[in-house]
Amino acid sequence: MEAVTVQAGAVLFCQGDPGDSIYLLVSGELLIKLYSPSPDDHSLATLGNGAILGEMGALLNAPRTATAIAAKESHLWRISASAFHDALRRGEAWSTSFLLATARVLGRRVMILNEELVRLSEGLHQNLAQPQIRKAVAEIEELRKRLTTEWSF
Repeated sequence: MEAVTVQAGAVLFCQGDPGDSIYLLVSGELLIKLYSPSPDDHSLATLGNGAILGEMGALLNAPRTATAIAAKESHLWRISASAFHDALRRGEAWSTSFLLATARVLGRRVMILNEELVRLSEGLHQNLAQPQIRKAVAEIEELRKRLTTEWSF
Protein backbone atom coordinates (compact mmCIF):
# COMPACT_ATOMS: atom_id res chain seq x y z
CA MET A 1 0.00 0.00 0.00
CA GLU A 2 1.09 3.53 -0.70
CA ALA A 3 0.27 6.58 1.45
CA VAL A 4 -1.40 9.40 -0.49
CA THR A 5 -2.17 12.95 0.66
CA VAL A 6 -4.62 15.12 -1.27
CA GLN A 7 -4.87 18.85 -0.50
CA ALA A 8 -8.27 20.54 -0.14
CA GLY A 9 -9.77 21.23 -3.56
CA ALA A 10 -7.46 18.81 -5.37
CA VAL A 11 -8.78 15.98 -7.52
CA LEU A 12 -7.84 12.44 -6.50
CA PHE A 13 -9.19 10.92 -9.73
CA CYS A 14 -11.58 11.91 -12.52
CA GLN A 15 -14.57 10.20 -14.03
CA GLY A 16 -13.29 8.28 -17.06
CA ASP A 17 -9.74 7.80 -15.69
CA PRO A 18 -8.44 4.22 -15.62
CA GLY A 19 -9.69 2.33 -12.56
CA ASP A 20 -6.21 1.22 -11.60
CA SER A 21 -6.37 1.41 -7.80
CA ILE A 22 -8.51 1.24 -4.69
CA TYR A 23 -8.34 3.77 -1.86
CA LEU A 24 -9.02 3.67 1.86
CA LEU A 25 -9.71 7.12 3.32
CA VAL A 26 -7.80 7.31 6.60
CA SER A 27 -8.65 10.91 7.43
CA GLY A 28 -10.21 13.88 5.71
CA GLU A 29 -13.24 14.26 3.48
CA LEU A 30 -13.82 13.55 -0.20
CA LEU A 31 -16.65 14.66 -2.46
CA ILE A 32 -17.78 12.16 -5.08
CA LYS A 33 -19.23 13.89 -8.14
CA LEU A 34 -20.82 12.67 -11.31
CA TYR A 35 -20.29 14.92 -14.30
CA SER A 36 -22.91 14.91 -17.00
CA PRO A 37 -23.52 16.75 -20.26
CA SER A 38 -25.96 19.07 -18.45
CA PRO A 39 -24.50 22.22 -16.85
CA ASP A 40 -24.97 20.85 -13.32
CA ASP A 41 -22.67 18.29 -11.74
CA HIS A 42 -24.29 15.87 -9.40
CA SER A 43 -22.75 15.23 -5.98
CA LEU A 44 -23.19 11.57 -5.17
CA ALA A 45 -21.65 11.44 -1.72
CA THR A 46 -19.37 12.97 0.85
CA LEU A 47 -17.00 10.34 2.23
CA GLY A 48 -15.29 10.39 5.60
CA ASN A 49 -12.79 8.35 7.58
CA GLY A 50 -12.80 4.64 6.81
CA ALA A 51 -14.47 4.96 3.40
CA ILE A 52 -13.41 2.70 0.55
CA LEU A 53 -13.45 4.28 -2.90
CA GLY A 54 -12.32 3.56 -6.41
CA GLU A 55 -13.14 -0.11 -5.99
CA MET A 56 -15.51 -0.58 -8.92
CA GLY A 57 -12.98 0.35 -11.58
CA ALA A 58 -10.27 -1.75 -9.97
CA LEU A 59 -12.48 -4.80 -9.48
CA LEU A 60 -14.03 -4.62 -12.96
CA ASN A 61 -10.99 -3.29 -14.87
CA ALA A 62 -13.16 -0.38 -15.98
CA PRO A 63 -12.82 3.42 -16.06
CA ARG A 64 -13.73 5.52 -13.04
CA THR A 65 -17.49 6.14 -12.81
CA ALA A 66 -17.18 9.40 -10.84
CA THR A 67 -14.72 12.09 -9.77
CA ALA A 68 -13.23 12.31 -6.25
CA ILE A 69 -12.29 15.75 -4.93
CA ALA A 70 -10.82 16.52 -1.51
CA ALA A 71 -13.18 18.74 0.51
CA LYS A 72 -10.34 19.13 3.02
CA GLU A 73 -6.84 17.73 3.29
CA SER A 74 -7.21 13.98 3.10
CA HIS A 75 -4.90 11.06 3.84
CA LEU A 76 -5.48 7.76 2.09
CA TRP A 77 -3.94 4.38 1.49
CA ARG A 78 -3.75 3.40 -2.17
CA ILE A 79 -3.42 -0.14 -3.45
CA SER A 80 -3.00 -0.84 -7.12
CA ALA A 81 -5.54 -3.12 -8.74
CA SER A 82 -2.79 -5.49 -9.83
CA ALA A 83 -1.32 -5.74 -6.30
CA PHE A 84 -4.80 -6.36 -4.89
CA HIS A 85 -5.59 -9.09 -7.43
CA ASP A 86 -2.17 -10.69 -6.83
CA ALA A 87 -2.80 -10.73 -3.06
CA LEU A 88 -6.20 -12.35 -3.64
CA ARG A 89 -4.61 -15.05 -5.84
CA ARG A 90 -2.03 -15.73 -3.13
CA GLY A 91 -4.82 -15.98 -0.54
CA GLU A 92 -3.49 -13.20 1.66
CA ALA A 93 -5.94 -12.68 4.53
CA TRP A 94 -5.92 -8.87 4.34
CA SER A 95 -7.06 -8.96 0.71
CA THR A 96 -9.99 -11.23 1.54
CA SER A 97 -11.00 -8.94 4.41
CA PHE A 98 -10.70 -5.92 2.14
CA LEU A 99 -12.81 -7.65 -0.53
CA LEU A 100 -15.49 -8.45 2.08
CA ALA A 101 -15.51 -4.81 3.25
CA THR A 102 -15.83 -3.70 -0.38
CA ALA A 103 -18.73 -6.10 -0.95
CA ARG A 104 -20.50 -4.60 2.07
CA VAL A 105 -19.97 -1.07 0.71
CA LEU A 106 -21.34 -2.06 -2.70
CA GLY A 107 -24.29 -3.86 -1.09
CA ARG A 108 -25.18 -0.76 0.92
CA ARG A 109 -24.97 1.36 -2.22
CA VAL A 110 -27.37 -0.97 -4.06
CA MET A 111 -29.81 -0.87 -1.13
CA ILE A 112 -29.67 2.94 -0.98
CA LEU A 113 -30.11 3.21 -4.74
CA ASN A 114 -33.15 0.95 -4.57
CA GLU A 115 -34.67 3.05 -1.77
CA GLU A 116 -34.03 6.26 -3.76
CA LEU A 117 -35.70 4.78 -6.84
CA VAL A 118 -38.76 3.78 -4.77
CA ARG A 119 -39.03 7.32 -3.33
CA LEU A 120 -38.63 8.87 -6.78
CA SER A 121 -41.27 6.59 -8.27
CA GLU A 122 -43.71 7.27 -5.41
CA GLY A 123 -43.23 11.03 -5.82
CA LEU A 124 -43.94 10.82 -9.53
CA HIS A 125 -47.09 8.73 -9.04
CA GLN A 126 -48.92 11.93 -8.05
CA ASN A 127 -48.67 13.18 -11.66
CA LEU A 128 -49.47 10.03 -13.62
CA ALA A 129 -51.99 11.92 -15.80
CA GLN A 130 -49.03 13.35 -17.74
CA PRO A 131 -47.73 10.87 -20.38
CA GLN A 132 -44.07 11.76 -19.82
CA ILE A 133 -44.47 11.09 -16.08
CA ARG A 134 -46.05 7.68 -16.77
CA LYS A 135 -43.11 6.87 -19.01
CA ALA A 136 -40.59 8.01 -16.37
CA VAL A 137 -42.29 5.90 -13.68
CA ALA A 138 -42.24 2.85 -15.97
CA GLU A 139 -38.52 3.39 -16.67
CA ILE A 140 -37.72 3.75 -12.98
CA GLU A 141 -39.62 0.58 -12.13
CA GLU A 142 -37.82 -1.31 -14.92
CA LEU A 143 -34.47 -0.08 -13.59
CA ARG A 144 -35.40 -1.20 -10.07
CA LYS A 145 -36.38 -4.62 -11.40
CA ARG A 146 -33.08 -4.98 -13.25
CA LEU A 147 -31.11 -3.73 -10.27
CA THR A 148 -32.63 -6.21 -7.84
CA THR A 149 -33.20 -9.28 -10.02
CA GLU A 150 -31.29 -9.37 -13.29
CA TRP A 151 -27.90 -7.81 -12.69
CA SER A 152 -25.18 -9.97 -11.29
CA PHE A 153 -22.69 -8.21 -9.07
